[in-house]
Amino acid sequence: MKKSMVRGVIGVVACTFLLAISAAAQGGELVKAEYGDGARRADVTQQVRAFIHDSVLRMDVTNGVLHVDPAYGHIKELFIAIRHWDGQIEEFRFPENAHINLVLDPEGGYRFEGRELHIMRAFYGGAGHFADVTEIIRESKRPDGKVFLEVNNTTMRGDPDPAVHKVLRVLFWFEGQRRQVVVPEHGELRLP
Repeated sequence: MKKSMVRGVIGVVACTFLLAISAAAQGGELVKAEYGDGARRADVTQQVRAFIHDSVLRMDVTNGVLHVDPAYGHIKELFIAIRHWDGQIEEFRFPENAHINLVLDPEGGYRFEGRELHIMRAFYGGAGHFADVTEIIRESKRPDGKVFLEVNNTTMRGDPDPAVHKVLRVLFWFEGQRRQVVVPEHGELRLP
């Protein structure tokens, strides 16, 4: 009985951690956007692209904003597919009347010529709610070029979503290579 209970708790913690990691994706390139309900969807990629300014997508999910109602009388969702720099595609779902605030990669991507540690982007959050903490991580870089930081709401200077377990995702350059690290809330970030 005790063993099965322990296994159950471990399973829940592992699932929570995996879900948090998958939700940690922020940044990337908009691949496609569809709006609708079930099989009744309309391609709204161009309409959504029009709301991307300075690599940030900010918009409200409404029929009026998207200029279409593919499922009249039904509650709809906006499905946004994002391709990350490693080629993986992640789909975000936003219910009708939601407000979207997603940070995407710059159009030309990221480039850095040096070999030392350079923080490109850092996000803290989960379940679709993230805070851009790039400057916090950059400020944490020590004179020896390393970063050591406990990941929590205090060090990240806020809690983007109190209802979920959060992760920190850092995209960085080191020794001429682009790399990524994902650290769970209450874990430790150590770079490089």
